[in-house]
Amino acid sequence: MMVKRTSVMAPATPGGRLLRGRSVELGAALEALRTVQRGRPALVVLRGEPGIGKTTLVRAIVEQAGRLGFRTADTAAHEDDRLAPLASIGPALRFGTAPLIDSADFMDLASVHEQPLWLAERLATLLERRAEEGPILFAVDDGQWCDPLSVFIMRVLPKRLIASPIAWVLATREAPGGGPAELIADAARPDLPVTWLDLTALAEDAVLAIATDRLGARPEPAVLRRLSGAHGNPFLAVQLLEGLFEPAADGTDGPAVPTGLLDGVRRRVTATSRPCRELVRTAAVIGPDCRLTDVAELIGVQAARLTDPLVEAINAGLLTDEGGVLRFRHELLRQAVYEDLPPSGRRALHHAIAEHLLARGRGCAAAAPHVLATAEPGDSAAVDVLRKAAHEVLDTMPTTSVTFIRQAFELVGANDLARGEIGVEAVSILMADRQFDEATRFADTLLATPISAELRARVRLLLLPRLWLTDQYAELLDRAADQGAPSDLAARLAGYRALAAAEPVEPTDGDPIALVLATMATAEAADRERDYSRTHALFASAHAAAQGLTGYGAPESDQLALRELLALARLDDIDGALTALGDGARDDSWRAPQLALIRAQLLYGAGRVEAAAEATASAASLMAEMCDYTFEPQIRLMEALLALLSGDNAPARTANLPLTSALLADVEGDPRGAADLVAVLRADHGFPWPEELLVGAAASAHHRGDADTVRAAAEMLGELAGRNPNVASVTGAKLLIDALSTNDFEPALTRLQKTPRLLLAARANEEHGRSIVDKKDREAGLAVLDAAHDRYAELGATASAVRVRRLLQAAGARRRRWAPIPQRPEQGWDALTQMERRVALLIADGHTNRSAAEELVLSPSTISTHLRAVFRKLDVHSRVQLANLVLRGNDPSAR
Repeated sequence: MMVKRTSVMAPATPGGRLLRGRSVELGAALEALRTVQRGRPALVVLRGEPGIGKTTLVRAIVEQAGRLGFRTADTAAHEDDRLAPLASIGPALRFGTAPLIDSADFMDLASVHEQPLWLAERLATLLERRAEEGPILFAVDDGQWCDPLSVFIMRVLPKRLIASPIAWVLATREAPGGGPAELIADAARPDLPVTWLDLTALAEDAVLAIATDRLGARPEPAVLRRLSGAHGNPFLAVQLLEGLFEPAADGTDGPAVPTGLLDGVRRRVTATSRPCRELVRTAAVIGPDCRLTDVAELIGVQAARLTDPLVEAINAGLLTDEGGVLRFRHELLRQAVYEDLPPSGRRALHHAIAEHLLARGRGCAAAAPHVLATAEPGDSAAVDVLRKAAHEVLDTMPTTSVTFIRQAFELVGANDLARGEIGVEAVSILMADRQFDEATRFADTLLATPISAELRARVRLLLLPRLWLTDQYAELLDRAADQGAPSDLAARLAGYRALAAAEPVEPTDGDPIALVLATMATAEAADRERDYSRTHALFASAHAAAQGLTGYGAPESDQLALRELLALARLDDIDGALTALGDGARDDSWRAPQLALIRAQLLYGAGRVEAAAEATASAASLMAEMCDYTFEPQIRLMEALLALLSGDNAPARTANLPLTSALLADVEGDPRGAADLVAVLRADHGFPWPEELLVGAAASAHHRGDADTVRAAAEMLGELAGRNPNVASVTGAKLLIDALSTNDFEPALTRLQKTPRLLLAARANEEHGRSIVDKKDREAGLAVLDAAHDRYAELGATASAVRVRRLLQAAGARRRRWAPIPQRPEQGWDALTQMERRVALLIADGHTNRSAAEELVLSPSTISTHLRAVFRKLDVHSRVQLANLVLRGNDPSAR
């Protein structure tokens, strides 16, 4: 929804002052509040230039929400919020007449500041509980300055709390690329309504009404003419009336701080006493918030002696005293005072403030903005402060850390010996902030400069672990080139080269990281040969050796653990792998999309199609929440494979991947499809479950009379069985292909009874039943095919069930319900998966997301994903609507 019109009258009276010219905008916001009262969350975004009235409108919305029975919480972000996690929205959560979160819960959040997803889940649980008591309004002003963690939380929470009556209000200036507001709104759609309110210039009659309110009478004609110079900006109109703004003679006033405002503030400040001037100017340089004690120390007086100057500044309409901090009445006033200072005076004050903050132990991060205001290229002291600031906030504010270290790098002299070292730190911090592409670009720029061989090796080794993780083997091999590195780093580079080439390496005594890499390279070689037992043993060994290992090029122990789990699953211990994977709730939250993907892959291997689809959907949702698209290709592959199993060929067609394209061609009857599928599986060593697909290709080729493809599939499965004689799914698949020619299915059926690969076992029954029918034992064959059909349907493999249904119909079966197996509809109870139905019933029964998660042994984030799907498929927008559907008899559990 987009609102751009303005009008004169408005019903709100925030702070006892009439809101003029914003009745349409306020009306749109109130309509969003009424939506929330009906149980559906909503997001309202106010957008406009400085002084256009965003803050006033936010206050009016908050006041109206309070009158409507909302529990309200509001705050404003500030320019210096980037120095502390959750600085922007924390005050709204904790403070006020009825805090949303109590002290103990708020302090507990500090333990997960470094895990944004788990922080969001805890906050969601707390706010969900609070929203059960009544609707909530959560408002943030000046959202363009929100710290990164607050932006993340505001992106995630509205969708996580889709079943809670919460109104989210965000006011922001226009920002390049849309800024935080655009990110938050994009994340909210399409699960909750988003109302955009673009605040434009007030109409003349609205400005006249503001002037009349202020003056107590209609303004004189001369005042009216001058008011036109405010160009409909209510802040400038008020400042004009108060003598702080005089429009420029040419009708323009500049883009940042209008010249007329700068002149007016200068006159007002100049008219005050000297102590007041010192107070105001020092406060302007300190920043949006400042302490009176800091100002006193900087100007060399006791804080008590600034009481009168402070009163004078307040009476002059410049400052406000909020108890703990002093603030300017508007950021434009602070900017005007700041810009009116001579450049040399500003620099001197910034320098003094930086020294003061450092001397008082406030930290290098607090001093960094002031250091930057005075630093020049080659300033080694400034570089030192910025480097320390970067490391000071790295764990909690990595994005801010990146800013500081890059600024340090830009300041260091081209011939400074520290330049290369700082460059390496910058690459490391960019990687820590998960800015992988930027880290690579920065590394390449650094490597193009004359730095030592040791630094070159360290830069390369920072990039290599991720290249291995994302299977970029060609680039891994290229970047691991040795260019005269010291022996320990050279050994690590050699380890990565072996890893890229999957060359077995005999570990030797030496550098511990190189030893782990050698084991990993040997494991990769075994993996490409599809020797599952050896792959598992080697990755288990590498995982154990990598525990607690740190240093340049050190592989992540957690990633080795996941490779170990996948290898374990291919040994037919899928349940053991799923158990070891756990729910991921205690892991690094940045790994959540990958963990969900691996869960999907394991469930796919087990043939649990519906559960695998739900895990894949969770992985895609988490990927979007974390804005980390590392595993997007694998997620899209899973979506396409599962869609094919469900009878939906479109995702495979749009995925345009070699594996899915070949599989799709085979499914759609292309005689080349089966041969292409075998060729792809032979070349693609990364796909963990080739057995079902090879059997499917062989069976398809066999029924078409393509003996060459059957031999190719049998040869590949024979190699697999030879390397994995104790893996029932592999040897059973080989026996099954053999049975296509011999018609002796008993060995395959016996072997596959011991496998967790349910689709593979069902395929064995299908082919066995088909062979019996072909041998003219119709009734016995139909019984076996019928069992295979039911098994496919039970697993959610609709396409396979349809294939067997056609066989049954072709054989003349006339039993049970022979209507075509329907695709799952997009809307209604029948559209819900089994897990979505369970979630729907629990929520309708009064469970919170947290209690439903505990009941189903899932994470709250997974419950949230399912609940969003439930709301969308049932076209409901609140827990109440969902409960009413169940009460009216639309209970999916009865179906």
